[in-house]
Amino acid sequence: MNYKLDAMAGDNFTDVAEKAKEIATEKKVTVEFDFNTITCLVDSKTKLEWLLRDYHNAHRMEWKTIGTDCVAKYDARTKAELHKRNVAAEIDEKERALFAEKVKGINIELTDEKGWNETVEKNSDPYGKAAVDYAEGWAKLMQVEITNGKTLIECAEKTSHELGFLGITGFMYGCVVGILSQCWKHGEELRKWHNKDYGHEGDGVVNPAILTVLK
Repeated sequence: MNYKLDAMAGDNFTDVAEKAKEIATEKKVTVEFDFNTITCLVDSKTKLEWLLRDYHNAHRMEWKTIGTDCVAKYDARTKAELHKRNVAAEIDEKERALFAEKVKGINIELTDEKGWNETVEKNSDPYGKAAVDYAEGWAKLMQVEITNGKTLIECAEKTSHELGFLGITGFMYGCVVGILSQCWKHGEELRKWHNKDYGHEGDGVVNPAILTVLK
């Protein structure tokens, strides 16, 4: 059974890890502590500098638990995966920065503010929030292009690819069009543009993930 050490808000990781190592050595036990959702295990032989390195990589690598037997060097497969994720994160950060700069000071132009606010409120979970964030961001990007003289048809496709860092699915994309079609100034034009790609000219929104019309 592990000895549980409580880490408090404001604690420094290194300080907590050193305390855990002291207890582990003195009591000859494995000490467990949670730090920012990562479970850390320390025994008398744990190298704290390696534990710290693993902690810094844990969220990116989706490791839920680190320690006790941290390795001096990662194997080739782990290093390759970490490099790939670091590169992806750097690209995401650049895309986020470009997006933020492009829409700085832009507010989404709503025709149904109440409906929009209700949608935001009902989609506070990570999956729903990503769709709402995409809807708002995409609308702002299109507004910038429309203000600069382009039509929605000319800018919708291009701007839809500028929010790749949000990682939405095909089903979510269909939901985004549905949200904007009901609440956004140019929503009806967007709905018709979107549906035309799937040969549908009636009511509702075609969801490309399931190829049905959402009323």
